[in-house]
Amino acid sequence: MLALRSYCCTKETRSNATNAPHTISIFIGFFFFINYIVGVGFLGIPSVFKGAGFLTALLTLLAISLLAWITIMWLLEVMSRAQAIEDIKNKPAVEVLVHYPNFRLEVTRKFEQAELCEIFVHKGLKYFYTLIISICLLSALWAYCTVAGQAWSTILPLHFGPFNACINATLFDNTFVPKDSGCLASYRFCVFLFAMIVIPLSLLDLKEQSIVQTALGVARFTLIGSIVLYCVVKMIQDACAPGSSSDESNCTGKNYTDSITKFDTSTFLAAIPVFLYAQTLHPGVVALSHPIRQKKQLLWLVLIVMLTTTFLYTILGTMISLWFGADTNGMATLNWFPFTKPGHSVQLRMLSYLIVLFPSLDVCTTYPLLVYTLVNNFFLIFMGRDTSQTTHAYEWWIRLGMKAVIAVLPIMCAMFVANLLFVLTYGGLVTFFNFFFFPAVLQLASQWKCMKVFGNQQAMLCNQGNKDVMTDDENAPLVAKTSVNQHPCGIQAVYTTPYSIPVLSHPITVVLVSVIGLVLFTLAFVGAVKNP
Repeated sequence: MLALRSYCCTKETRSNATNAPHTISIFIGFFFFINYIVGVGFLGIPSVFKGAGFLTALLTLLAISLLAWITIMWLLEVMSRAQAIEDIKNKPAVEVLVHYPNFRLEVTRKFEQAELCEIFVHKGLKYFYTLIISICLLSALWAYCTVAGQAWSTILPLHFGPFNACINATLFDNTFVPKDSGCLASYRFCVFLFAMIVIPLSLLDLKEQSIVQTALGVARFTLIGSIVLYCVVKMIQDACAPGSSSDESNCTGKNYTDSITKFDTSTFLAAIPVFLYAQTLHPGVVALSHPIRQKKQLLWLVLIVMLTTTFLYTILGTMISLWFGADTNGMATLNWFPFTKPGHSVQLRMLSYLIVLFPSLDVCTTYPLLVYTLVNNFFLIFMGRDTSQTTHAYEWWIRLGMKAVIAVLPIMCAMFVANLLFVLTYGGLVTFFNFFFFPAVLQLASQWKCMKVFGNQQAMLCNQGNKDVMTDDENAPLVAKTSVNQHPCGIQAVYTTPYSIPVLSHPITVVLVSVIGLVLFTLAFVGAVKNP
């Protein structure tokens, strides 16, 4: 223990002395983003595609993906504006007067959304944001534990001692925990095994997780490709899905037109929170983007990530829903459970086991990222500063303790409550705050503050024409001369950042997107009430 503490202190002292933060490449950052987004939210997408119809589901997914990219872009803008605001705190007034704001992101400083709420709005909004993100992420972590416990206790051959494999997932329906004592013991044992994987990963920093996150990200793409390829082959062969309610004679020459053009109002309403939940990167965008070296490419990295997840969700939703048809399971991977039984080829049974276990393996990469996000926000609340501003070794231990507590808490809860299927629906409703409310409020508030802070010097520089801006104070420090031709003029120029797209960053667009978000929330709430 003394050696570990000595190593940690030496490591942190060395890092502070050299001012060389740990960074990752944009390629590794891509897998961090993908692993964060693709959690358990995708499991309900095939059922949504089947119920709402392909065209309806696709258009809804595309619209929500576009809105996700826009609102994440706003968060990148707000973070870069916060850096410019912080720059002027320790600068002489004359130097601030002759320079335009330097909107940028740094690897040595990050601004959590809770801190952004305090900088641009009010301290009260910081606490409200922390409350919302705590409910959202802790519920998700809890759900991840139950997903792993249910899947493993159903699949693994636990038939010894007090353990007894759960016959099927229905044992977990409409009850806190399985009533069968042997199944309950197996479930809790599997949750314990899951804890042995995710707790050590959660204690690592992002840089130290890069190899694991990349490897599991590649495995995720491989398995998803296998699922899609299998469905395509079976559709070409006109094969019946195992356990299909259709007669074998009806499986030949299926007509998929109805599945493509149908529209069901109730399923459409239920699809909104599911897609929102599946495309939410907002709570983690600050922490995950901070160690990436190529800061100027973040906007396009997020765009590529959103295009990738949209493609994955579309192809998964389409292929699974078309092949399994009316028998499409609400948890997509359970459609392969019949393949795990004897009577099928060894290769198919092995693949089916992997597919059924996929959600629990998938969340092994997402769990540490959510823990990391929560720790950063709690550290800010309790310590009064961001984790990028830590200077003492004891703060490393505080962060480590927070990681341990947050990682263990959902696991303890999952031991006693195994049914959290409401997360995808009601978790999606809470997601509206992270998806629309906070990005819109921060975008408008940061624009307004930049106009107040930087508006005067921008107007002065623009009025000077091509003249150099000088100061009459002989004792003022020498500063670079600034030509107005180097900078745009106008109201938007005061808050335009390298991550801004003028049309999408305009206040009118912000208000319009906020109205769309309010409409979607109303529709999703109505759908949740009608179909609890």
